[in-house]
Amino acid sequence: METKLAFEELAQALAPYGQLESASFVQGMLVGQLSAAPDTTEAMWIKQIVDEGGISKIKESFLILLHQLYTETLAGLNSADCDLTLLMPDDEAPLARRVDHLSDWCEGFLYGMGLGQLGEVSREVTEVLSDFGDIAMLAVPDTEDEQLNASFIEVTEFVRMAAIMVYDEQNPVAKPKIDLPDDQDAFSLLGATTKPTLH
Repeated sequence: METKLAFEELAQALAPYGQLESASFVQGMLVGQLSAAPDTTEAMWIKQIVDEGGISKIKESFLILLHQLYTETLAGLNSADCDLTLLMPDDEAPLARRVDHLSDWCEGFLYGMGLGQLGEVSREVTEVLSDFGDIAMLAVPDTEDEQLNASFIEVTEFVRMAAIMVYDEQNPVAKPKIDLPDDQDAFSLLGATTKPTLH
C-alpha cells in the first residue's frame, strides 16, 4: 500500500512543534503506542500529540493530517498483506537524511511503547526493542554509495517488518504470523559492533 499522506506535507505541518521531532518520530510513536496499548483510540492519540507538542490552538488542517496518519497507519498494521508504509523522506533524499528519519522512527516507536502498560513480552519482541534502540543511535559516514543505500533499504525493511511483528504479538488477529529470521537483526544487517554505523 502506498500511503496517501505525503511525508513532506506532515513534516511541514509539524515544523512549528519541535518537541514532536519529525513526521517519522510521530508515526513511530503511533505504532509503538498502538502496540503497547491496543485500546488507544484516535482521540486519545491526538490528545497525546497535542500535549507532547505543547499545542495551544490546533488547526483543522492539522487535525485532518493526524486523522489521515492514524487511519492509514492502523490500516497498514492490520492488513493481511503487511503493507504498512513507513513515513520517511523519499528515495531521492540524501542518505544521511533518510537515516536520521529512520532513527527518529525507531526512537518514536520506543517512546510510544513506553506510553502503554506493556506487560511481559516474548524474546523476539525484546530483541526488536533492543535493535530499535541501536538503530535510534545510528550514524552514517559523510559519503554514500550503492552499497550503503542497499544496506539502508535492508534495515528499513527490517524495521517495517519488525514493527508489524511486535504489533501483531500485542494485538493478535487472524492473519499470517510475522516471523523474523533468528539471524536477522539490525547489527547483522549493518555490520556494526559498537556505535551503529551504516556500511
